[in-house]
Amino acid sequence: MKKFILCVIFVLVASFVHSQDVTLLQINAKWNKQNNYDLSGITGATVKFSWLKNQPKDVQSSIQSVPVIVIIDGNGRVRRQFVADLSFKIQETNMEIQYEINRIKRTRRASTN
Repeated sequence: MKKFILCVIFVLVASFVHSQDVTLLQINAKWNKQNNYDLSGITGATVKFSWLKNQPKDVQSSIQSVPVIVIIDGNGRVRRQFVADLSFKIQETNMEIQYEINRIKRTRRASTN
């Protein structure tokens, strides 16, 4: 019975820690899919992709240019956005995006200590 309780506690702790993770969300329109941004080299964040038409109407109306990459912290707050320019491409490099993720994670660790 003690092992079962310990397993349940570990599962709950693991799910809480995972919910504190950083999420990297890319939103693009199908007509612009040739300009999807390759986020395959990014570490330390959960990478997600969604089409603009699948977003709620308020999100759709707030997006001015696609693609857009949004960094969301574990509390659900938008911490940074990378938005396409007039060429409908995001000009920032993976290194710049990775730097922002690392900075957010460092800030979170420092605030919990």
